[in-house]
Amino acid sequence: MAKDLEVAILFADVVGSTQLYDQFGDTKASETVALCLDVMKDATRQFSGKVIKTIGDEIMATFPTVDDAMGAASQMQSRISSDAERSGTHIPVSIRIGCHFGPVVQEQNDIFGAAVHTANRMTSQAKARQIVISGSSVERSLLPRNRQSMHVVCRRLRRAGVQQPKF
Repeated sequence: MAKDLEVAILFADVVGSTQLYDQFGDTKASETVALCLDVMKDATRQFSGKVIKTIGDEIMATFPTVDDAMGAASQMQSRISSDAERSGTHIPVSIRIGCHFGPVVQEQNDIFGAAVHTANRMTSQAKARQIVISGSSVERSLLPRNRQSMHVVCRRLRRAGVQQPKF
């Protein structure tokens, strides 16, 4: 039975994984991607999130609040960047993350809806080592009030053929 929810939807994606496979071979690349996915899953659990699914080198997760999602996103970025620098493999790896808070329909162990597509578009706008969130997610976040400093750049994203959500 379908259930309506409002959640923060987060996508985290290993940047350039195809090139990792080409450059370092299947074994080393798949081990590196698996380590990244483990970090993403662990950060999700630590910040009250739920892993909805992994899709190749990407994770989709939900969180009760934007702040929980941003805590997990920050930890993912920090751990993957520092683990890549400290590891003996010297395989450079980074991730990009997108997030949006909105209504979803939950069916069994998956979620659907426009908010999921918006979160995915946020991810596609992010570059390596970036976290991009929607304007409505920034408005819902308490982080600017809780932290001494936070760098937030707000831009309106436009995409041909896609009706723009109201942020």
